[in-house]
Amino acid sequence: MAIIPLSSALPTRLVALRQGLLAALLAALYLVLWEGPETLLGRTLFVVHIGLFMLWQPFVHAEHRLSFRSLFGVACVVTMATLFLKGWLLAVWIMMLAGIVGGKVLLFGARASRLFFLLALGFLVMALLLMAVPLALPMVSLPQSLVQAGYLGLALTLIAMAFLPKEAEKDSSREVVDFISSLFVFLLLAVLVLASLAAMLMFGSTYVEALLEALLFIGAVLLLLGLAWNPYADFSGLGTLFSRYMMSIVLPVEQWLRALSDLASREENPGRFLEEACRDMARRLVWVTGGEWIAGGSRGRFGESGEHRWEFRREGIGLVFYTRHALSPAVTWHLNLLAQMLVQFFGDKQRALALKQLSYMQAVHETGARVTHDVKNLLQSLNALCSAGLEPGAESSPEYQSLLRRQLPAISDRLAETLAKLNAPQGAASARWIPAAQWWPEFRQRMAALDSADLEAESPLVGDLPAEVFSGVADNLIRNAAEKRLREPALHLRIELLSTQAGPELIVCDNGSALPEELASKLFVGPVPSETGYGIGLYHAARHAQTAGYRLELAANRAGRVCFRLAPEG
Repeated sequence: MAIIPLSSALPTRLVALRQGLLAALLAALYLVLWEGPETLLGRTLFVVHIGLFMLWQPFVHAEHRLSFRSLFGVACVVTMATLFLKGWLLAVWIMMLAGIVGGKVLLFGARASRLFFLLALGFLVMALLLMAVPLALPMVSLPQSLVQAGYLGLALTLIAMAFLPKEAEKDSSREVVDFISSLFVFLLLAVLVLASLAAMLMFGSTYVEALLEALLFIGAVLLLLGLAWNPYADFSGLGTLFSRYMMSIVLPVEQWLRALSDLASREENPGRFLEEACRDMARRLVWVTGGEWIAGGSRGRFGESGEHRWEFRREGIGLVFYTRHALSPAVTWHLNLLAQMLVQFFGDKQRALALKQLSYMQAVHETGARVTHDVKNLLQSLNALCSAGLEPGAESSPEYQSLLRRQLPAISDRLAETLAKLNAPQGAASARWIPAAQWWPEFRQRMAALDSADLEAESPLVGDLPAEVFSGVADNLIRNAAEKRLREPALHLRIELLSTQAGPELIVCDNGSALPEELASKLFVGPVPSETGYGIGLYHAARHAQTAGYRLELAANRAGRVCFRLAPEG
């Protein structure tokens, strides 16, 4: 039925008075039973009772109001029920109301709220058996004392409900009803009334005796059903049969999920994965004959077409399944769940592919960044040779010739290594490891023209080191020191190579000013924009060192002693 939004003031008050409305409609029902359903006053009170029920009912939320068409339909039903109100109609209505209240009892965690609805359910059961049934069936007669005791019990129940403390529920703004529990309560009351009537007709018992016999019979049947559902002997019961029926649906689904997991582990292409998973679904699920799938600009078909078509759309992916027969709600729910899992796996494949491409691009970018810094270091060495060649008489100078013989082969080797990095991203496995005793003399030769630095090493040097990592870190630190010397002319550099049990260790210190704390905290985390370039080259050098199992860190940072250390991790 159509609903129209309502203002929030009235629904809030109705929610607060929810238990009071239930007590009021039960009180109106009590007066209807007292006056009789066929009297004018009884029918008028029944209209009041229906109105209170419309305010309390848990099916349409209180923040909405019915449309005029719906109100007209409700008014017609209420008018017909009032004009033709009889005892049997009142009994059926009480059973329905008891089913609604019984479906709400187990949904409340607060003790007072649960007790309130239990009392309401007891009120309705008592009203049905002691008042409504005698009014509906002329053959049923009760002792006057029992009728009076019933009316007194109903009144005391209403009083007890009125004086119960109110406890706030976790979600008091929403009304919910357990449909299965409601149906069970309604059917149980119907069976109880019909069984009592049958006992009266078959055995000639009085109503009270027939009611007790029906209660004993229903209790025995429920006990036997409980034993048959989960027997204590070593044989299966109804519960096992029900589980087998459910497994007849779940087992193919479980097999397909296992196959889906295996397919996801070996197939990386999202399109081929989706196509193969759909084909496997048509092979394993007996109720699926075929279907179609649409993902972006790709689409495909699998299996055969059927008479019934089921379409699911999730995250831009369309799945169509064909079946031979119409599916039950349970199987449809399973199929919807499988479609969601298939879409989730497909989305994971797409994200994994995009991440793989992004990782490749990041590796290419980092390799390009390292090559760029290597080229800068080579350019710095070439500039040093050019500056030495501009000195007067450098062409015939033995020192200059010796410098060229030392530096040009080293520059040529480093240039060859730099060009080799352009072929593929470099990793730890591709790092060139050489003895520290071999790397240090070559490094001293390259830094022979550096007059503002002291180079010292332990003797003897033992262990191997990644030559590219150590050379790149040393070149970056020396270049940064040269830029720092432009601001601090008295800057002096000290470079040490130590031998430790974990491996060779390089320490580069200067006597200049300390780095700002903000810059020092972000130095190796990522590129740090600055006028002098601090942090960008060292970030890539630190990443390169990490791939080789080394760690570049700022060991000391105070005025007069700023030290960087390249040491093995751990």
